[in-house]
Amino acid sequence: MTPRTAAFTLASLLALALASDLLWMPVQVSDSLDEIIDARASPSAWASFTESLRSDDNHLRPLRVAQTKVLYDLAAGHYWLAYRGFHAALLVTAVLLFTAALRVSTATDAAAAALALVVFIGSRTFRGNIEEAFPVNHFLEVVVLCLLTLNLARSSRQAWWLDAAAVFALAAAALTLESGLLVWVVASGAWLVGWRGISRWGLVAMTAVLTAYVVLRLIYVASGTGLPDRSTGFGFTMLDPADLQQRFGDRALVLYAYNVAASALAVLFAEPRNGVFIATRTLMSNELEPWLVIPVVTSAVTTLLIVCTAAHTVRRSDVRDDTIRWIVLSTIVLVANAVVSYSYTKDEITGVAGAFYALAAFAAVRVVLNTATMTRSAATATAVTIVALLSIGWSVRAAGMHYLLRAQAFRHQNDWVRLPGMWQRSGRWPDDAAAQQLITTLREAAVDMDLPNPRVGERWWVARIWED
Repeated sequence: MTPRTAAFTLASLLALALASDLLWMPVQVSDSLDEIIDARASPSAWASFTESLRSDDNHLRPLRVAQTKVLYDLAAGHYWLAYRGFHAALLVTAVLLFTAALRVSTATDAAAAALALVVFIGSRTFRGNIEEAFPVNHFLEVVVLCLLTLNLARSSRQAWWLDAAAVFALAAAALTLESGLLVWVVASGAWLVGWRGISRWGLVAMTAVLTAYVVLRLIYVASGTGLPDRSTGFGFTMLDPADLQQRFGDRALVLYAYNVAASALAVLFAEPRNGVFIATRTLMSNELEPWLVIPVVTSAVTTLLIVCTAAHTVRRSDVRDDTIRWIVLSTIVLVANAVVSYSYTKDEITGVAGAFYALAAFAAVRVVLNTATMTRSAATATAVTIVALLSIGWSVRAAGMHYLLRAQAFRHQNDWVRLPGMWQRSGRWPDDAAAQQLITTLREAAVDMDLPNPRVGERWWVARIWED
């Protein structure tokens, strides 16, 4: 088996294991059911697209709504399979695109890729890629399109279809979520570091699309830079919109600066979480648990390794690989992704930065392993030992995703069991017979799943290592 085949085999196994967890999970009730009901009422995907442009004064996300409608029509009554199947397909695509970007060619590359994969999957930012908040996980879509653009940029030759694919990726991502603009950042950053599979004219066309998007936002989205209308973390607590207005009503820039810094720190050190310094808060109260310690320590050591590798590589004139390219590009994406999160900080918004952080980790670990094959010293032995310990820590974090998904599936099923009573008491139960039938179909699919309660028979250490 060649190193490249070994890397893709491992990536496929990891991706398919998580995909099976996703397929063994009901569609989420909150934030999903209303959108699916709206999709049923829409006459077409184009109608959903144009209606979003007319009715949403706060966002420019028409493709997000249209996708929900497309999947609804394709489902032919099998709604759970359509939405969860698409989610699983996106996950597998993301992991394979991530692996393809590494260009594994040696055994050392394969070993570094193995660690990079568990960094990618085990990071806090990746959790938002597999947890669902809408019928389609659009945060994961943006990650997929950014990784696709990276692979296009790393092509050894230029071609018109590569440019066309990059332009399409930017347009699709930008009209889905605001963070989709990071596709342009990836393409531009790749050009700056010397990866030019996307030609100069392709980059010009992408810049034209970016400009058109800005114009559309000015036309369709209400102007203003007020405080967010949702809760966000600050310091050691979550603040709701009323608290935000009271504390930052006349100094929104303070909150925005905090959100940018917190988003970057979350990628580099796994702290804060959604803007809240949870590990620091629990440390101060002497209640620190392994599920808080392991992410912070592994992320901090990995970040230190990346920084040290960058400094070491810059000093060496004989280094001819892509180490610095990976680290510089990941830094560019990290800064841009943090800026995109200025309004409110949320781990899943920085999913793209998390993916590129894992790519930088690949570059750093590869340097350590290559150095170990050429030299024998105490420093090299120490570095290899650190890499080995990091691989264990990140593997524990990646394995925890299965536990988290099983726990989430059980919660979703309970939500569907309680749904009719909750909606009837709150006056939300629809009068339309077709909408009622849709709810019944989704509910039956959820309730009929044989989902174990992860808390029953749980060993004492599980919840301490993997937070639920």
